[in-house]
Amino acid sequence: MNHKSTTYDNFSTDDFVTDPFFKEWVLFSDPAHEEFWNTWKKANPSKVKLLEEAKELVLKLEKSKFAMDSNELLSVWGAIQADIKHPSQKLKLSSRKRNFWPFASAVASIVFALLVWYWYEMPKEIEYQTAFGETREIVLPDGSNVILNSNSKLTFVNDWEDQTAREIRIEGEAFFSVVHKTDHQPFRVFSSQNVAIEVLGTEFNVYNRSQETEVVLASGLVTLSFPVKEKEGKILMKPGELVEFKASKFQRKQVNTAHYTSWKDKVLHLDETSLEEIIKMARNNYGIEIDVQDQEVLKQTASGSMPLSDAANFMEQISKIFNIEIENEQNKYLIK
Repeated sequence: MNHKSTTYDNFSTDDFVTDPFFKEWVLFSDPAHEEFWNTWKKANPSKVKLLEEAKELVLKLEKSKFAMDSNELLSVWGAIQADIKHPSQKLKLSSRKRNFWPFASAVASIVFALLVWYWYEMPKEIEYQTAFGETREIVLPDGSNVILNSNSKLTFVNDWEDQTAREIRIEGEAFFSVVHKTDHQPFRVFSSQNVAIEVLGTEFNVYNRSQETEVVLASGLVTLSFPVKEKEGKILMKPGELVEFKASKFQRKQVNTAHYTSWKDKVLHLDETSLEEIIKMARNNYGIEIDVQDQEVLKQTASGSMPLSDAANFMEQISKIFNIEIENEQNKYLIK
């Protein structure tokens, strides 16, 4: 097409998109194209925005020609690899067939490039895991903040922009400080018992261990959904509430949230906390073996606070607080 005979002044977006010379400029630009369109834009400043929109549309349409889902890409690539590894031994190539292989090679290169592109662009599952005695602060893709307690795991898909909701799975314990997005994209946390916590912006603690899920709400509002058949399978939590889900049942109560979230500040608050609960915490967070000689001692309770550090220090403080004797041999503790 001779562009000199074409008047582009009254072109619409659709006209530009279907114009061969315009498409050549967008996809295969050379100095002649650049000179022509730069001159045209200077002469038609009011049309520059329309021109850029058409340009972007052409690029998207061109990209869509190569759009395949992962199964299609892998299928094509597998077929090409099979042909390369197991070529027909009896096939006699004519000159016409021999000319096919450069084309096949080019196709293979394109498919491989698409696979590489798909690998880097497709959403990926991100996983954070802490060791015994370790806590970790994590900034999520939306700017929300998570403090992951020891012996815990957090997983999520990294591409939230194209998702209807920001979703995370938690095993162990974590404290969430969630930002509220202007598009009101929900934020959901799932436990291994399929308890779903949904928020728009708030602070809460999730404990998920030993077939038990416990949610403590520090601020804001959250809804909890439970995998139960009962009518009340979804409830609204208010600040200061604790909801525990265990053995397919849940219960809620008012608590001092600081007692459940202080671990993130390396402090443990005790409020008539039993020795049995503290030992359970030590096992989960430090991965240590603890045997109890006299089971009656587990009923003792204590109130106050204690700093959190390593396992040895933790057990030493327990010994002092409850006035009990604790022996340690090769990371195994015996409470007498």
